[in-house]
Formats: sequence, C-alpha cells, structure tokens
Amino acid sequence: MTGAEDLEKFIHRQENAVRKYQRLFKLAEFVILTLAIYTVLLLVNMENAFGLVRALELYAEKSYNVASLTISFSTIALLLISIGISLTITLLLYRREKSTSVILLAEEKYPVLKERLRTAYDNRKLSNIIANDLIYSVLESTKEIHSSAFLDRKKLKVILILLIFTSSTLGIVIYSDFRTDITPEGMKEVIDNIPGIPDNDDTPEDYFPSNGEGNEAGNENITGEPVVVVVEGEEVDLSIPPGSESGFTPTGEEDETQPEFKPSSSYEIGQMTAPAYREELPQGYEPIIKSYFEELTR
Repeated sequence: MTGAEDLEKFIHRQENAVRKYQRLFKLAEFVILTLAIYTVLLLVNMENAFGLVRALELYAEKSYNVASLTISFSTIALLLISIGISLTITLLLYRREKSTSVILLAEEKYPVLKERLRTAYDNRKLSNIIANDLIYSVLESTKEIHSSAFLDRKKLKVILILLIFTSSTLGIVIYSDFRTDITPEGMKEVIDNIPGIPDNDDTPEDYFPSNGEGNEAGNENITGEPVVVVVEGEEVDLSIPPGSESGFTPTGEEDETQPEFKPSSSYEIGQMTAPAYREELPQGYEPIIKSYFEELTR
C-alpha cells in the first residue's frame, strides 16, 4: 500500500468517526428537547386539553395496556406531540449545517500538521520525491492520532448535564404529580379575550335564522308546514317541502281563466261510413261487401 493510499485511509477513518459523533450529539439533543417539552406540557396540564376537542373527547379517559403497564391516551398523545415538536426544532437547527473538514480539524488540534496535512492530501496523486517525502512525514505524525481526539468533550459534558437535568425533572414531576395553575381552559379564555379574534359562541341559528328572523328578502318559511299549491289553473294534489314553493302559484291566487270548450263532431259515430264504402268494389261481390261494412257501422 502506497503512502497516498494510507493517507486517504486515515482521512476516511477520521471522517467516519466525526460523523458518528455528530449523529450521537444530534440524537442526544433531540432526546433532551423531547423530555423538556414533555415536562412543560405536563406542568401546564395539557393532558386536559384533549377533553376540550370534540373529536378526541371520547379518547381522553381511555387507557392502553402495554407490557403490563397501563398508559393513558393523554400520555401517549403528549409524548407524540413532544416528539414532533422536538424533531421539527432539530431539523430546523441543522438544516443548513456544513460538513466538518477533518483535515482542518486535525490541523487545529495538532499544530505539527498545520498546512502540511492539507498540502500532502492535495498532492497525493503526484509521484515525485518532494510529494512522497511530505506524505510519509505526515503519516508518521498521524500515528499518534486516535479517533477519540475528534470528540468534542466540552459539548459532551454539557449534553450529559442537560440530559440528567431534564430526565430528573421529568421524573420528579411524574412522581410527585406536580402541576402549575395554568390550564388549557384558562389559555382558551385568554385567547378568546384577545381583540380581533372572532367570538366562538355563535350558534347555527345566528347564521340560519328561522321563524321570520334574519333576511326576509326571499320571504320563505323553511320550518313551517307543507303547503298545497295550484299549477297555473290545474288543481294538483302535491305536497312540497317547506321553503320550496318558489315558482308555484299559492292556493287562492290561481288563474281564473277556464280552458276553451271544444264541441265534438256533428256526425253520429253510428251513422258514419268508412271511406272504403265509396271505393269501387269487385263485380259480383259488391252486395256482400256492402252488407259487411253496414254491419260494422251499426
């Protein structure tokens, strides 16, 4: 294995270690945020908020048995809400995170590699005495470098302290059942009293008035008894739903014009002869055919 390959292997190994540490830090921060948000939700009695939501009020008092443990619906819901909020915050914090350069990080921690590690890695494809000598010199200096050297120990201590603090606080709140005076009902009252927010006390009758109240432009009664109407002079036995009588003539206002009388024909039906009677008949059969048609017309 050449010196250039050894140098690439060293850089690749340290990059994997740095990415692993960063993932662990992100996971720890996510857990800390979740515990903190869940603790705050418990302190402000948010488990009572599900009873105020009509779609969830049936599940507010429901419990589930999981591995011999009884977990209420509100506990599961608050935990899921905490996870969702924490995940959103974590993604927003690291959405524009730039990848860490292991070369710059190594040069910062080990001054002996200052500029030399970068130069050797950039010229690793060259094959000459100067480049090879620089690469082997850098490799000698990296033999004492371990992956743990790239772990941010100061950040690790802060994360451990926060993790212990948040988990301890949550445990105390759950064990002692400690709650503040802040409740979802109180929050709702405060929100309702904020100027500019529409009142939520309106009822459907405010928008759809009945019994003559509200808009009378149509003058329709949608809550009265079914009515019987007359369609343009012809009496019909028709019951229609209330409020649907538009286009029909109400009873008592029908057209008084009677239909024109048409007399029947002036001829008596029994005395009319068929047109075939006047036609020219075959010779010899004329009396028989005439008598046949005469019988038909009687």
